[in-house]
Amino acid sequence: MSLDYHAIIFDCDGVIVDTETISNRVMFELLNEKGIQISLDTIHQEFTGYTTQHNLDTIEKLAHVKLQDDFVLEYKARFEKHIDQFLAPINGVPELLSKIQSPFAMATNANRKEMDYKLNKIGLIEAFKTRFCVEDVEKGKPAPDMYLKAAEALNVTPSNCIVIEDSVAGITAGVAAGATVFAYGAMVDPADQMKAGATKTFASMKELEALLGL
Repeated sequence: MSLDYHAIIFDCDGVIVDTETISNRVMFELLNEKGIQISLDTIHQEFTGYTTQHNLDTIEKLAHVKLQDDFVLEYKARFEKHIDQFLAPINGVPELLSKIQSPFAMATNANRKEMDYKLNKIGLIEAFKTRFCVEDVEKGKPAPDMYLKAAEALNVTPSNCIVIEDSVAGITAGVAAGATVFAYGAMVDPADQMKAGATKTFASMKELEALLGL
């Protein structure tokens, strides 16, 4: 499949770097240590692609608990230790980026410090000279604000953009912005991605290359 598009906007976590697996596992283990029973499958389904604050609110609703004030600090410290040790680009990402001739950008629900740290860590910060984080907009994903801002920065209408996402929240944001969304199905059920509005799902960056006509 080859598509007429003028720009590509990538999510970060779960698309460029495999932080979703790390963050969900850290959250699962920490919750268990606190005696809060939420399954790893539920965490994958309900937490992937959302902001940390959204996920903390979800924990309190699902488990009917009030988290201690230091919980988020403990989670972030543990998460940062893990990504410092294990963070890497998803297989095939550097090769994919090297083949893209169109303008491209990043739009992520992470904050700027986290985004820049991850991109520096995997050696791709120079590739994403145009990048936006949750601090750049009034509302993060699933609101469309970030993708609208990224498209504007690339001087391309959203309808001429391909958004590369994985989470339901991100897909919802891309669709709401008016973009075409391709979804990476490694962590999230492709059926859920299609239900959220993805045009196509793919299981590898080689498949994405074909979808983009590279």
